[in-house]
Amino acid sequence: MSSHLVINATELGRRRGGNERYIAGLIEGLTTLTPPPQVSLLTCRWDTPLHLPPVFRQVDLGTYHRLPFFLWQQTTALRRLDADWYLTNFFLPPYLPCKGVIVVHDLSFRAHPEYFPRTIAWYMHWLTGWAVRQARHVLTVSEFSRQELLRFYPVDEEKVVSVPNGVGSEFRPVNDEMDMMADRATLSRYGVTPPYILALGNIHPRKNLARLLDAYLLLRQRRQSVPTMVWGGLPRWGSTTLIQRAQAAGVILTSFVAQADLPALYRQAVMLVYPSLYEGFGLPPLEAMACGTPVITSNTTSLPEVVGNAALMVDPTDVEKIAMAMARLLDDAPLREYLRQAGIERARQFTWTQTARCLVSLLGL
Repeated sequence: MSSHLVINATELGRRRGGNERYIAGLIEGLTTLTPPPQVSLLTCRWDTPLHLPPVFRQVDLGTYHRLPFFLWQQTTALRRLDADWYLTNFFLPPYLPCKGVIVVHDLSFRAHPEYFPRTIAWYMHWLTGWAVRQARHVLTVSEFSRQELLRFYPVDEEKVVSVPNGVGSEFRPVNDEMDMMADRATLSRYGVTPPYILALGNIHPRKNLARLLDAYLLLRQRRQSVPTMVWGGLPRWGSTTLIQRAQAAGVILTSFVAQADLPALYRQAVMLVYPSLYEGFGLPPLEAMACGTPVITSNTTSLPEVVGNAALMVDPTDVEKIAMAMARLLDDAPLREYLRQAGIERARQFTWTQTARCLVSLLGL
């Protein structure tokens, strides 16, 4: 009999960004395996309805309450399900009745605690460290994150395994006029009309949107015609002043963008600019490349590892260089076409099926 994997899928529907998209992608990848492994999904009730594959058992834990979930709900559910393995992002419950595997997406809370409110940086540091020590395996999503984890939490190197993220099958170039019309209809719900320059990610210090805004304003000073800038993402802590500046500059702020609407937002953009200061992986550049959209991103942390030679990379702390890269893409049609083709090819190397296969092999499912 195969081992039983339980996945903490309670972040599905929470609309919090990368951690949720990782779980959704992993589940998608696991459904493509033949035969599919024995998997149960722990879920909670948020405002967003869940559409989960029927091949896996769903265990509804009701409305999410932080302390009961952390202290006893997970443990009780794992005992009832007779789990062999439990996979979860970052944290494990205080008592684990089976083998645990955690996914540590990045170590920004250790490398740059100044990006976070003090209490969040503290509990991320403490609870992640405890989980790293307790877990049988620790997954990271890039070799950069693996080295960061070993730097901040020295453990046996064999315990920490890098398994890259994938790109969902929905991220693909426009095929025909029907796709184009559907994309325009999707964008109209967000008040967005092409052409535009896209930035995607929660409005958070780590995403470096203040420098991106400065670069955009510099670009407008130097050119008669510049596409509108669109920011897709939820406001987070410390973002009020930046949002006011962006609105004054005419930036369109969509707030949260549903996963089903992301392909349209990528595909119709002139470019994606992603000058993040610290990333454990960086899904938006890869998703944009899969859609055939040219990408400008940072030349630091995990991002060169992800995009390879299929994007323009810049120093994210240099406003002038960000502005020059945007101008270069606007002016150079052959470069845009090269990046479009190179990006599509690069993104094909990252699939959720491959992520799922690596997990199944590691856990012996």
